[in-house]
Amino acid sequence: MAVIPKRRTRRSLPAVLMRAGTSKGLFLHRAHLPPSEPDWAAPLLAVMGSRHHDARQIDGVGGASSVTSKVAVVSPSERPGVDVDYTFVQVAVGDETIDLTGNCGNMCAGVGPFAIQEGLVPVPGMGSSRFVDVRIFNTNTERLIVETVEVDEEGYVVEDGSYRIPGVKGSGSEIKVAFMDPAGSITGKLFPTGKRSERIHVEMGVAGLLPPFSVEATLIDAANPFVIVDAETLPVLVRSQPWDSPLALEVAEAIRRLGAVRMGLATSVEAAALVRGTPKLVYVSRPPATPSLYAILGGLDKQVADQSDIHVLAYSMGRPHPSLQLTGGVGLASAVAVDGTVASRLREKGKRMEPAWLDGLPPTPERTPSPSSLLDGEGGALWSAGNLAYAMPDVQGIAKRNVRLSHSSGVMEVETWTRPGGEGELEIDRCIVSRTARRLFEGNVFYYA
Repeated sequence: MAVIPKRRTRRSLPAVLMRAGTSKGLFLHRAHLPPSEPDWAAPLLAVMGSRHHDARQIDGVGGASSVTSKVAVVSPSERPGVDVDYTFVQVAVGDETIDLTGNCGNMCAGVGPFAIQEGLVPVPGMGSSRFVDVRIFNTNTERLIVETVEVDEEGYVVEDGSYRIPGVKGSGSEIKVAFMDPAGSITGKLFPTGKRSERIHVEMGVAGLLPPFSVEATLIDAANPFVIVDAETLPVLVRSQPWDSPLALEVAEAIRRLGAVRMGLATSVEAAALVRGTPKLVYVSRPPATPSLYAILGGLDKQVADQSDIHVLAYSMGRPHPSLQLTGGVGLASAVAVDGTVASRLREKGKRMEPAWLDGLPPTPERTPSPSSLLDGEGGALWSAGNLAYAMPDVQGIAKRNVRLSHSSGVMEVETWTRPGGEGELEIDRCIVSRTARRLFEGNVFYYA
């Protein structure tokens, strides 16, 4: 007698699909998921289509790439001075795993609009400011992020606008994303190994084609842990290959795993292989002498392209990133701001044909407004730049600089604030990047348990 298999149960999950920065993914209320985070894997793998190790995600809503297989879980926050808590989940493509070890800045750019649209953040009444500050606590890194979102006269989020970001064809309303005190997001230190630059020795022969080799790298933890490698120190054979060739991918992963061990994020290279999202790998090089064709055809400002500080190739979940992670922008801008790092040295090498008044010009120290000059009504100082306003301490010697990072889709600009730290060290006060975001659909996504 034939055995009739038991039918599975179809379930539904309320969800919103959003394009946030250069990423796309599901935005969910935490209350709609199981209380325990380890129990999230089954429903999230099913709704995104990663069950059965499907690299196409054909049986789910994932887009078959790391930048379109993401989930943001949002809930009201009980933390003082915070509006919402946000947990980022990277759902693997072609593998039945999820990764909660780091943050995604691009997905975070959609948290502010989502929180307002879902009624999690109060909106000022008519006649009030048309910009709302959303205070977001990222649970992955335990860091505060403040987003400034435009709303209309009726309190609805404004999505359409003229602001453009590289990696997205259309334009939208500008969302300012400020990463507050980003250093030590997971390791507790800006430089986990205590070094600003070091050699990473790859002892194994990669793919049977390369003898052991060393690369110059900076291991930094700002918004996320990153292994920043000077691309000019890679073997010539690797640099002559396409960046997504089997050899280049194997080399990139070997370096990333060794970096993970040095940063204390894994006990061995074998353990590092099990966590693909952290740390992330970035190759950096001097900017080209002239703006590349993509920058001209993409409508980017030629002067901005000319003045980029460094050129970047990022990797995400083992593959070349189509643009640059937002947290990558924060990490790289932090590295550029601190002397002795790979990124800082390349920036100095890359100075070329700049006007004399630009060459070597240091950032201008600016004093934070005192409490007597600008108060929030409760005696706390407020800082405001454009439409971004939030409480901050009265810190002396804040210095600002704009760091321009060119990548395959354009140029990312990061406003970097630094302040004097203990023993003469420089500290990263905040990094501010602008994004756009858009709600694509809302409803229920169905899956089988």
